Amino acid sequence: MSLLLNIIELDIIIRLVQLRSLAMTDDLKNKIGFLTFLSIVINAQIGASIFLLPAELARFRSFGLIGWIIGGLGAVLIAMVFAFLCMDTPKTGGPHTYARMFFGEKVGFFVTWIYWCGSWACNPIIIATAVNYLCCVIGDLSTTGKLITEISIVLSLTAVNVKGIKAGGYFGNILLLLKILPLIIVPVLAFGNMHMEHFAEHTPAEMSVAETILKSSLIACWAFVGLEEGGAAAHSVINPKKTVPWGIVLGTTFVAIVSLLITISVFGVIPLAELEKTGAPFAAVLNSLLGGSYEKLIGVLTFIMCYGSLNAWVLFSGQIAQSASNEKVFPKLFGRTSDNGTPTTALWYACFGTIAILIINEATPFGSTLSEFLDMSVIIYLALYLVAIVSYIFWMIKNKKYVWWKILVTLGAFAFCILIMSSSNIKSLYALGILLLVGLPIYFCVKRESTCNMV
Repeated sequence: MSLLLNIIELDIIIRLVQLRSLAMTDDLKNKIGFLTFLSIVINAQIGASIFLLPAELARFRSFGLIGWIIGGLGAVLIAMVFAFLCMDTPKTGGPHTYARMFFGEKVGFFVTWIYWCGSWACNPIIIATAVNYLCCVIGDLSTTGKLITEISIVLSLTAVNVKGIKAGGYFGNILLLLKILPLIIVPVLAFGNMHMEHFAEHTPAEMSVAETILKSSLIACWAFVGLEEGGAAAHSVINPKKTVPWGIVLGTTFVAIVSLLITISVFGVIPLAELEKTGAPFAAVLNSLLGGSYEKLIGVLTFIMCYGSLNAWVLFSGQIAQSASNEKVFPKLFGRTSDNGTPTTALWYACFGTIAILIINEATPFGSTLSEFLDMSVIIYLALYLVAIVSYIFWMIKNKKYVWWKILVTLGAFAFCILIMSSSNIKSLYALGILLLVGLPIYFCVKRESTCNMV
């Protein structure tokens, strides 16, 4: 348990402390260079998704690879728009930052609300991935057993974050090794044992080619959630107007290429009809190539990685709410902290929200499949990215700055978001609408606090 907690501490350093705490100082000696910033951008995107998506994309057969390519290209276009915003506008940050800058406080609140809700509402995907790989080690769990395990993971991580964790760098190399080890082992072993006939499997008959490609592209986008986080570190980067844009674009491009290569290697080893049914594709590959003992090793490593990744998102959700409260975008309640400065109220709200989703999903008729959760999560973030893209379009029009290649990239990113969102199921759009409606009482609470302060 001690090792696991130290690994969690490290994940905070890599994905959050470096990303956000550094941004709070202008001291030159603490500023980071291009390579460090690039690693931050890559770490923000490589998480549980890369261990999950090959199985999800397998149901689209060989067209799943086309979806990866389109999703990766779209993510790079979106990353380039965030790079433009960083270079050309006075502020840096996520979609909520630009929403407030260009569209005012009202739109800014709802975009921030969606951003915060998305930071914890998507956690069931990571939790499901972690439990699936844990089952490779301890054996299959019943529905009740899975739910108890999932809730225990959320409660334990929230409790750890509420207590506060003293970050230390001693285990830095251990976490990095645990994180990249499966990403190296699987492709290296797989490329020598691939069956090319797997790539000849075609899309299921009930779906058209166009529908298959769009659906697979939508799911592939989950691998790139978090690409915008690098903008938060701009104030702590040497020469940010060059370093940040290049880091965001190159980091996203790297993730796109690595993800595609890994998916190709997994597709080549496991028949796609069989891969579709597994919840732990990396373990299935090693089990096929090396035997069951290695399956358990990958299960342990991937569970720890998912646990640490989830921990980063838990802390991230608290930081979003605390920052929004400090800027008077959220009610003061969300900014309440413990003696060590931890945003306890926001963390517990996010915890209970995640648990509610897990219970609804596992124990009621209204539950969703993992694919539907992926669909909903991607739609939430694409909507946020669309706000940032429209913000940059407004900036170009307002300032009459028309650079032809930036216009093409921005319109390409805009078209990608609209096209992919149009392919989602109605349930995902309902989920987005429900989040907006739930935010209405919070918005009126903020307005009331603002009025009271003025009086």
